[in-house]
Amino acid sequence: MDRRNLLKQVGITALGLPFAYSNLFANNQSNDLVEEFSDEKFNDEAFWKKFKKEFYDVSDNFINLENGYFGVQSIPVRNAYFEHIKTINQYSSQYLRGNYPKDFERIMELLAQFSKVDKGELLITRNATESMNIIIQGLGLKKGDEVILNKQDYFSMIETFEMLEKQVGIRIKVIRIPLLPESDEEIVKRYEEAVTPKTKCILTTHMIHLTGQIMPIKKIVDRFREQDINVVVDAAHSFAQIEFGLKDLGADFVGVNLHKWFGNPLGAGLLYVKRDRIKDLRPLFGDSGKNVNDIRKLGHFGTLSVPIILTITEAMAFNEMVTTSLKEKRLRYLQNYWTKQAENIDRVRVTTPTGSDRSCAIASFAIDGLNTAEVVEGLYKKQNVFTVIRHLEDQDIARVTPTLYNNTRELDILLEGITELAES
Repeated sequence: MDRRNLLKQVGITALGLPFAYSNLFANNQSNDLVEEFSDEKFNDEAFWKKFKKEFYDVSDNFINLENGYFGVQSIPVRNAYFEHIKTINQYSSQYLRGNYPKDFERIMELLAQFSKVDKGELLITRNATESMNIIIQGLGLKKGDEVILNKQDYFSMIETFEMLEKQVGIRIKVIRIPLLPESDEEIVKRYEEAVTPKTKCILTTHMIHLTGQIMPIKKIVDRFREQDINVVVDAAHSFAQIEFGLKDLGADFVGVNLHKWFGNPLGAGLLYVKRDRIKDLRPLFGDSGKNVNDIRKLGHFGTLSVPIILTITEAMAFNEMVTTSLKEKRLRYLQNYWTKQAENIDRVRVTTPTGSDRSCAIASFAIDGLNTAEVVEGLYKKQNVFTVIRHLEDQDIARVTPTLYNNTRELDILLEGITELAES
């Protein structure tokens, strides 16, 4: 389905709700805004200046280059969220027990189209960490089973396996992957070297939160499928930042955030389980009523935030308006804009592979001879640029994450600050 038809469906769905906020769709229909978002706009600074003015209400008191934590909602998405909160309290249980189940199913259908999977393979959660816990703790790992982790995987996922190590007696093998790999095969080989006949699970991250490196997930999955090794994928940062469908990863189990690059309010994630593998997961939350092949058996965690779920329609419409293709090109352009220049500054080390298939918005760096905490603090105090310190194996790095409302002038200020610190 092309994006115009999906956008139209999303708009119809939102307008069909008893109280949906619909200004975004009205603007699209009257101004034909969809046509303005073409891939050729990725480096048009005048266009993105107008885009920020029309669609984002963010503070001008500082330059926010720490957009990896969560995605600021666009104005129409934020307004829709506020309206949903207000009207849910007005209509209360009458709506929740009446029309909401039907609206929820339609939202799931649209999410499935956006994710390019079947509706029965998706479950809305509260965040990617919850999704991943449902997977990891549901696999039924036993004493002596080996699990392979990468030191750069997200700490919450690592801690879940460490908990099972204490509780169950699984064995964890930690590998290191190259920061600047020369090929996909170099990465796959690191996993190959760690696998033994006792290996039952591999945790891997599609886009590493520390450096933004994009991992060759499908090659990893394909390599170990015949060995009956479950590859569990954390796609918290890649979903809606780069263009792909969940099935493209080839993995049976994937956890996703909807509050990062998808731009939904905080409090929604997504779990994908390949249909014929649903039966293999044990519910983390108590459930005895659902069929073993029904993914809803994994989601018996009570009432979620209905306004957040309803806002998914507007967030999806906004994504479809901009398109993931243009978003990916713009974000990679912004990242390359500063990293390519930073690489040429004496003492500066960029710790992110900057090739077109290796990273997108997220990148990180360090300055030899300087404490990274001082770098992050210096950028904020002198240039008013907000970044964040991250711990990468045996070193600290500064992570820089621009988003669609950022521009190259702000990155010039970042570079001025990096240069000044490197020369100090």
